[in-house]
Amino acid sequence: MSSDKRPTNSFPGRVARWMFGLFRIMLSGVLVVFVMLIGLFLLAVAANTALRDLEFTMRATEEHERLPEPDLSRLQQAALFVTAQVLPLRQPGYHLVTPGRVFRDCAECPELVEVPAGYFLLGSPIFEKGRYAHLFIYRPLRTQLKHANREGPRRLVRIPRPLAFSRYEITYGQWKQAQEDPDWLAITGREPYFPELEAGYRDDQPMTPTEWSDAKAYAAYLSAKTGQTYRLPTDAEWEYAARAGSVTRFPWGNEVGKDNAVCINCSSIWPERTMAPVGLHPPNDFGLYDMHGNGFEWVEDCYESYHDPVKADGSAYVQDECEFRAMRGGGAYSQDWQSRSGFRVGPHHYNRGYGHAFRLVREMG
Repeated sequence: MSSDKRPTNSFPGRVARWMFGLFRIMLSGVLVVFVMLIGLFLLAVAANTALRDLEFTMRATEEHERLPEPDLSRLQQAALFVTAQVLPLRQPGYHLVTPGRVFRDCAECPELVEVPAGYFLLGSPIFEKGRYAHLFIYRPLRTQLKHANREGPRRLVRIPRPLAFSRYEITYGQWKQAQEDPDWLAITGREPYFPELEAGYRDDQPMTPTEWSDAKAYAAYLSAKTGQTYRLPTDAEWEYAARAGSVTRFPWGNEVGKDNAVCINCSSIWPERTMAPVGLHPPNDFGLYDMHGNGFEWVEDCYESYHDPVKADGSAYVQDECEFRAMRGGGAYSQDWQSRSGFRVGPHHYNRGYGHAFRLVREMG
């Protein structure tokens, strides 16, 4: 007896089943991506409510009051932390940033700019251009891999009190004046240090080369002379001041542009690959000059190839013995990606490299 049914294992049938299976897999993938995007959107919404609440707290805090710890729900904290790794978001209170008051404690002292207390997102998103450039430039690769996350994890940090930052990097002229002071040795316990610099090096160019202890000695000298507390900024304080409310690679945008900083092929104002006189390029929105390029600046922290994800008070990361110290800002010999706000590097603390410079903070109140 004959049958009209076609064999189920025919070639067209197998193709149809294969295409149907492929369609189901693709549909499942689309659904997974859709769910992930919805999840990221909800996280971003929660993160933005956290940023809004932080701005309310900043507005409610009087100028010289101590900024309280963030009062965020666990959901807001988690959403902000996760979302900040991927999206730039915004800095809390970015629209409140204005140039600070300029003053100095003595005629020979560096000019200072008052920077207010605030919350900010420290570090860079994982997709920021230039974040992993060192992996492909320096060798061996396995050595560089341990530094792959040195700008992360990105996290919320509180700068609890206003600080006064050096308006410019400490200059050679300011350093020289301190070395010539008969009290230098008594205050610091160090012999005067006059580096050998190229002919024509000017008093208004940054003091270099310096090691970490040179910067600490100058801070001790100014503290003794003025009765105020001068010190190196912490890693977090430096980035807060450099960003000045921005989340982009540089405070002026995502591209280095022209005539914003002294780095390789960055400036027509100072095209030489040497450190420029301070203040040639525009300041950031806090009123600070040369935070990007010109000189790598020492900070207080011991260097680790990551940010401590639970350290949120802006204080320095220190150990009993610390061979490496963090530096920020890039230099005249650096590529633009090394001058980004989030970039960090950690040489030996005794490394007196040309281009190593510093600026100080003075505590307020």
